[in-house]
Amino acid sequence: MSTLKQLYTFAAVAETLKMSEAAKRLYISQPTVSQIISELEKEYEAQLFERLPKQLKLTSKGQLFLRHANQVIASYELLNSTVKKQMDFRELRIGATTTIGNTLLPKVATNLKAAHPDIVPRFFVEKTHALEMLLLRNEVDIALVEGLITNDKIVKLPLTEDDLEVICSKEHRFWGKEKINPAELRNEDFILREPGSGTRKLFEDYMKAAQIPINVVGESASCPAIIALVMYNMGLGVLSRRCVAEYTDEKLIHSCTVRGMPMKRQFHICYNQKQPLTSQMSDFIEVAKQSV
Repeated sequence: MSTLKQLYTFAAVAETLKMSEAAKRLYISQPTVSQIISELEKEYEAQLFERLPKQLKLTSKGQLFLRHANQVIASYELLNSTVKKQMDFRELRIGATTTIGNTLLPKVATNLKAAHPDIVPRFFVEKTHALEMLLLRNEVDIALVEGLITNDKIVKLPLTEDDLEVICSKEHRFWGKEKINPAELRNEDFILREPGSGTRKLFEDYMKAAQIPINVVGESASCPAIIALVMYNMGLGVLSRRCVAEYTDEKLIHSCTVRGMPMKRQFHICYNQKQPLTSQMSDFIEVAKQSV
């Protein structure tokens, strides 16, 4: 069975791809590093590195070993820091994309505080791509995401469905209509979420499939700002039903769907698969599922 020292040494070599560099980082001799790697390869009966003239290269088995080694190291470091600090509270860094931050996150946060007052949350509301980077760099523990994350290093648990709707002012010809035809969107002005937003990308994909150009006259990362501009008939908007429900209920704006364009998407709970699933993360997942 490999020791923690061996795993730390292997991880250092895998990152630097040079035994000399790994030895400097770990403050041990290069022969010791070489011996540890040889011992691991002998123990697991597998070549973990290809020996090239100027550097090393991980083999496929070496890549597999690295993934599991990182998980063990992360679990040990979490255990070590928790015991040393004797924490009375559990910290949790929670990410959310903008739509979820404006709608679902406040309810989840309130329910989390009520169910687990020992969890101390920190919130990060960002675009989908930015959250993906935060998760991969382990700067966020868990996130609620509306956009598409394709990186296979991130676990994606389905949470709930969401629908996008076209919104308009009282002065617009769509007022009162439940459904409109895609062709009716041609030549309309739109005020959309900023580029990179999951909401905007979903709408753009549907319009592209329908071969209808989009005339964008404004864009904002703020859903309330978009709603305000739409309210004053500056253009149409496309936002989550969750974002506009309060305004449509008060008849300040009107929302409608588009025939043949079911703009549905999935909200996900995401976390880095290399990081151990902590108790606070598990509790958060349970609360989030109960909050939808």
